[in-house]
This record gives sequence, C-alpha cells and structure tokens, in this order.
Amino acid sequence: MGIINRQIATPVKPGHSQGYESPTVMLVSILVICVLAVPASAINFNTPESTVAEVMADPEYYDGTITIGTIAIVGTLTNISCDVRISEGEQSIAVDTRDRSMFEGFEEGDTVKMIGIFYYKRVGGSVFDPECVIHWPIANSKTVSIPELMENPQAYNGRKITVIGNLTDVRESGMGYRMNVEDGGRHLDIKFYGRTLLEAGTVVKATGIFIGGTMHADAVAKRETLPFGIAIPGFSGLLAAGMLAFAFVAASRTISKR
Repeated sequence: MGIINRQIATPVKPGHSQGYESPTVMLVSILVICVLAVPASAINFNTPESTVAEVMADPEYYDGTITIGTIAIVGTLTNISCDVRISEGEQSIAVDTRDRSMFEGFEEGDTVKMIGIFYYKRVGGSVFDPECVIHWPIANSKTVSIPELMENPQAYNGRKITVIGNLTDVRESGMGYRMNVEDGGRHLDIKFYGRTLLEAGTVVKATGIFIGGTMHADAVAKRETLPFGIAIPGFSGLLAAGMLAFAFVAASRTISKR
C-alpha cells in the first residue's frame, strides 16, 4: 500500500506522463480487468474431464483454492438420496448439495460429469462444489416441445436437447445474450454466449444443455420456413424429396419421347 501512495505523490516530470512504475502492478491490474470481464454465469461444458482416481491421487494439484480452479470430474453418482458422492470403484469424493435441484432427474448409479471447484481438506474430508451436473457421455440432442419440457423438466435436466419456438426477447448479458423462446404459451429461458443478429419475432431452433430450468445453448439459429412463413417440423425434407421425385419423372418422360 505504501508503494501505491508514493506513486500517487510522485511529481510528474515535464514532458512525461504519469503511469505505473512497477510492471508487476500493471500486470496484476490487467489480470483483474480480464477476470471481471468474464461472465460469471457462463459454464464451460468443454472443461477437460478428470477421473475421481486422478483427483484423489494428487488432490493438492486439483485444489481450487490454490491452483487449478474449475475442473470437471467424471464418475458415478452414489448416495444420491442423502450425502451425494461422485465415485470410481472404491474411491469417492463428497459433493456439496446445497442446491438439491441440481440433482433432480438423476438416479443412483448414473454416470455424470460434474463441473465445479474441488476443495482439498486434509482434515474433515475434501468436497467438490458443482456448478452443474450433466449426464455423461452427452447423447445426441432430442427435439422437445417447450410445453413438454416445462411440464416435466426433471426428465431433461442435465441433458442436451433441441427446442423450436418464437423468440420473444433477446438482450445482451455480460459477454453473451439472454433469450426468451415461446411455444404453446410456455416460455424457456436461454443463455447463449456466442454472437447473434436474431431479433424478437423470429422462429428459432436452439440446441444446448438444459440445467435447472435454463438452456445453456451452443447454437441458436433461425428456423427454416416454407415460402409463406409456415414452419412444419420435417416438412422441408419431404418437400425436397418430392421435388427430386418430380424432377426424376419429368426427366424420364423426356428421355422416353426421344
């Protein structure tokens, strides 16, 4: 603190601008700005996976309070009805379950990927504090209607899905966007951390992982429609097949006339 005070009190020489005297102070300032610029709600689903055995073999390396920060652990859910643990064989790590809704729709023995922070404790037992829990491996996305999703969210919690609906609201949020998509009078909250030019009133198709009532989308695009603006799932493929069949018949008739 004394160094900073001396810098502020140092007179500025004629023809010079006042700045940081220490490169270290400047570097720390830049790092702080970069950290503050990252949206806190963004979950990196591509965080490299570690096994329970790997974490237990070198807990100090994975300790989020000192070194590595956010990690992903793949393992089996055990004791899900009370003190949840993520396990591999005989080894297991306690899981912080303050947010029980995170585990809705999961069952004992499910293979999962947890993304969060591991806290190593020499006394009292280490604990993993998850940002999210997803079914692992991630299966191909299933198209679900928003009304069905909202009626039974537990069935899709931690899974990759696709929805189609009307984009009723889109606004910048941090380094991404917050969207609202409606279908059948039901609404879905979407977080999207890409770039988009989509506007409200557009029929969109969104794909992402559904967690705790919110979709974390990796793709949101305008839904392909028919010439009159009518979107019918599967119809565009049938239309294309019909046009090809028509072209084939027309070509066959032309050849036969020759």
